Amino acid sequence: MNNMNIGLLSIACIVGFVGDGLLQFGSRLNMGGSNSWGLRGYFKLHGSAESTFIAGGMMSIFYVIYYLSQTPISYTNLAIYGILLDFIFRKTMLFASLKEYYQHLNYFWSAVWGAIPMIIPLFIFNLLA
Repeated sequence: MNNMNIGLLSIACIVGFVGDGLLQFGSRLNMGGSNSWGLRGYFKLHGSAESTFIAGGMMSIFYVIYYLSQTPISYTNLAIYGILLDFIFRKTMLFASLKEYYQHLNYFWSAVWGAIPMIIPLFIFNLLA
């Protein structure tokens, strides 16, 4: 991995960690409805610390897999990748604890929220470059 990809990987990990923390904060304020976007059960099952580390680790793994695919790094490609990951997670229920999340959001909105976290690290990386 070159320095760009190590920096991007580090940012992706931090984005996952911080993003999960923000979602937890929002769910405690009852944002996203009575079930907080369907994530209340997920946070209850995994706890605050564990879920932030899961999110940071998953974002890191997603970026490593993306890097290994040798697909050019662009906002469009990362957004498509995020949408595909979201679709795979929805269909396979890889994380059974996210069942309520996928019941709460339709395909369009879960795809949007699958794409956004994948492009944020590149945006931050480009801001810092």
